[in-house]
Amino acid sequence: MNFLAHLTLSHFDTDLQAGNFLGDFVKGKAVAKLPEGVQRGILMHRAIDHLTDQDPDVRLLNQLVAKQHGRYAGVITDICFDYFLCQNWERFGPLEFDAFRVGTYWALHARREHMSLRVQNYIEGMLNHDWLSLYTTQKGMSHVFGRLRPRLSQPELLNDVEQLLTDHYDTFNQTFLVLFPRLQQLADAYRTEYPT
Repeated sequence: MNFLAHLTLSHFDTDLQAGNFLGDFVKGKAVAKLPEGVQRGILMHRAIDHLTDQDPDVRLLNQLVAKQHGRYAGVITDICFDYFLCQNWERFGPLEFDAFRVGTYWALHARREHMSLRVQNYIEGMLNHDWLSLYTTQKGMSHVFGRLRPRLSQPELLNDVEQLLTDHYDTFNQTFLVLFPRLQQLADAYRTEYPT
């Protein structure tokens, strides 16, 4: 899952939310230097990714996406799931979206002392350009994929990627609707095990 889903699933705890955000940025020994709650958030991030990657319906969806987009199918699917989270926000969102978005930006900013300068700059970009709102529209998704292109060794594999949101809307949406409740159960387990 991409940023929005991770942040949504851990919204109930600021440290978990910060750790979920940091999950793709912090590796190895650097994790042990973080506060315990943030470390748990990183573990939660990895558990979310593992459950998603092992899901048989997600694997089938990735095979479909790979026909045109090759090796980036998994990344693309994760990003698209954030769009479908927004499409189903009234069902799955923990708060009204604007309240959630503002609260999440505040939570990440409040934990910035535990983050590298690179990640702090990333968060500044997120706040200044309101990245979470990009997932709400297809136009915003074009911008998200545009940001991704320079980081890829084969950016041409992203050509026409936005068309997935139209051509395979129902397949993506149905896969998401089955997957996300399972991820919510995972999040609830963290809430039970680590009460806030």
